[in-house]
Amino acid sequence: MKLREPVALVHLRRTPMGKLGGQLAALEPYELLARALAPVALATGVRPDDVLVGNVRNSIGNIARVGALAAGLPETVPATTIDRQCASSLEAVAVAAARLNAGLGEAFLVGGVESASRCPWLFEKTTRPFAYQEPRPYRVRLATDEAGDPPMGEIAELLADEFAITREAMDAFAAESHRRAAAAHGSGALAEEIVTLELPGRKGGTTRVDRDETVRTDTSAEQLAALRPVFRRDGRVTAGNSSPLSDGAAACVVASRAACERHGWTPDAWLTGITTVALAPPRMGMGPALAIPRLLEACGLALDDVDLVEINEAFAAQILAVLSEYPVPSGRLNVHGGAVALGHPFGATGVRLLATLTGAMKRRGARRGVASLCIGGGQGMAVLIERT
Repeated sequence: MKLREPVALVHLRRTPMGKLGGQLAALEPYELLARALAPVALATGVRPDDVLVGNVRNSIGNIARVGALAAGLPETVPATTIDRQCASSLEAVAVAAARLNAGLGEAFLVGGVESASRCPWLFEKTTRPFAYQEPRPYRVRLATDEAGDPPMGEIAELLADEFAITREAMDAFAAESHRRAAAAHGSGALAEEIVTLELPGRKGGTTRVDRDETVRTDTSAEQLAALRPVFRRDGRVTAGNSSPLSDGAAACVVASRAACERHGWTPDAWLTGITTVALAPPRMGMGPALAIPRLLEACGLALDDVDLVEINEAFAAQILAVLSEYPVPSGRLNVHGGAVALGHPFGATGVRLLATLTGAMKRRGARRGVASLCIGGGQGMAVLIERT
């Protein structure tokens, strides 16, 4: 809903994204998080009231605390990890905003991280302590069986069924996402939001990493059409029209107006509204179609009042279903490409969306933007930001 007082988003930055087993796989998740937190802390000189980090699959323990220490923050700065699935880091931003509006601090270091390459394999324990059983994979539940808890890819197929979305439409959308992302990299539009990493080289020395690994500059709908379906034998969802399993981290400072004035910070944008919704778990991909209009209504706005929109591309089928119910003009949506091309490190994607959105708004002189995600288990989230 509309915040009582807008809060500042300062120095939104992210790492380049890596593919599963790719350019960032050598980094432990806390190290990857530190590579995002440290440059934001250094550039702003912030001594945060708390460090709030989104993570889904790497936080056995409190990865926010470990990453904050690895980033060189003082031992006296507390830290906590937040899990709202794909919206985890956006929820971390929301928690910081709520605490600022409640007067419980002036500046928070906020971020998110996910390493698909380094997430652990988990196994069930026996119900009787120390008894033996054959190893059995631990099932991560996002909903009850009664409510429906299908795999994410099957949810995309279900939405494709419901909205009669063709394989051709999915592949065309995916190809366009790659085209826009490649163009954004080529023009330097993504350079300001990306923190360049120096990583150990395989043959000694260091390797400079400053681009998203999963963006394909030469893909086409025709090439994507050759890929086999993943979730159904006769399905439409493929690895090419889905977001890839990714590694990445993102961070920013979320601060009060008084803190910005005292430290001389120039906000990238002001966060003015937040909405979270819930729906049937098997239709979780439709979360943005509910969250965005509810957010705008609460803020007294219509979609025509918004210059740019970022909706996370979990699957091409999912975002096409959202657009079937809540049309957003193509010229205002994911103008620098989306997660199908850039990657989707679950815990980091919320802040990554904000970094990409504010960068696009700055280049285009835009005033208002919305970022939104669908959330595993049947939820959705959207936030409104403004530049002055």
